[in-house]
Amino acid sequence: MNEFRDYHRTVVGYHGTRRDTALAIVQGERPFSPSRNDDDWLGNGVYFWEYAPKQALRWAERRYKKQKQATAVLGAMIRLGSCFDLLDPDNAKTLQREHKKMLKDLQASGITPKKNALSKKYLDCATFEYFYRTQSAEGNQIQTSRAVYVPTQSKDRLWPSSWLYQDTHIQLCVRDVSCILGVWLAKPEEL
Repeated sequence: MNEFRDYHRTVVGYHGTRRDTALAIVQGERPFSPSRNDDDWLGNGVYFWEYAPKQALRWAERRYKKQKQATAVLGAMIRLGSCFDLLDPDNAKTLQREHKKMLKDLQASGITPKKNALSKKYLDCATFEYFYRTQSAEGNQIQTSRAVYVPTQSKDRLWPSSWLYQDTHIQLCVRDVSCILGVWLAKPEEL
């Protein structure tokens, strides 16, 4: 099994949220709250758009529109640390092997695995969480994960049959919040 060593790389990530939450985080009144949904596609953690403040803003506006809550975007310096980077093809193969092992373990236990359903990525989340547990048991703590998000609907293509899509971005899942080195409220010119 791979050991995921420190990347020694720092990136800028953007996190969309409610304005009152953003201000409380910036003012040190509260920490980031990791997402613990069973459909988090990269597993549980704090999600950021790498170098994509407009993506974070659009997500927050869609998320809080019905609640009519003011939104904001936080910028953050993130040290990737021990990063499971899915842009590395070896890591993608590792995750694929872990997925097969997880399915085998579930089958042996008589448990039916959850399935992905449209935007709900239950199986993806279960696979990542399984992987994180097995890595932890082997002494490898994954601090962050990183992957490219590509929309799958043809309406999101820039033109017919294109491999270019609207809303493609790199997503970061920060599992260890100590990797967040600093945070600020994104200025309008960043958005």
